[in-house]
Amino acid sequence: MSEVVKVKKRKRWPFLIGLLVLSLAITGVVSIVDFALDEFSAKEEEVDYTEYADFLTWVVGVDPDPISDITKADKSTLLNIALCTLLTDGVKTGEYNVTEKGLIVPAADVEAYHLKMFGADVSMIHASVIGYGYEFIYDAKTKTYTVPLTGVTPPFTARIESVEKTGGLVVLRVGYVGTNSVEVSPDGTLSATQPDKYADITLKETETGYNLISLITVTKGEYQ
Repeated sequence: MSEVVKVKKRKRWPFLIGLLVLSLAITGVVSIVDFALDEFSAKEEEVDYTEYADFLTWVVGVDPDPISDITKADKSTLLNIALCTLLTDGVKTGEYNVTEKGLIVPAADVEAYHLKMFGADVSMIHASVIGYGYEFIYDAKTKTYTVPLTGVTPPFTARIESVEKTGGLVVLRVGYVGTNSVEVSPDGTLSATQPDKYADITLKETETGYNLISLITVTKGEYQ
């Protein structure tokens, strides 16, 4: 019997609790995203803001430096975005093994998400990831990432302010809403908050979704 199987049998409850914590953290982020979308969906009912916001959850959450050319973007940052986005895929993560150290994520699945989000022209690297309050360890021998069973919450969530389509490109004006600044009342409702900053994010439509093309910071004078 393998070590992983033994661990599962002997310490199943701590693992389940850890997974629950991760699940709750993701649920909290989704709630904030839904709230931000509800606040502005009335502006353009024909635009599917939810689909854009879902795609941008960890693009905004990782809060990268401006990207004028996705092929020249920092590779560790793109890896961080792809891996965090993968972790929100409940179907995928439900299939992974769990050990005392955490969730074991195959590198091949991270590669698939990287390709889906950034396209075939953007090369990737495999390495350990350090983010805001989390660290994912890469093992080159097993070609896996170990994700600790703790909650991971991004510092910002995306609020779509406007959408402009030109051919197969979509330019989004996106507000970065601080997840720590959203106030939760005793009855569980969320109070409004203004974005801390803004960016113009360009996506390319693909057969399976979108590819990130660029992310340009909007100066204060441009959005006031």
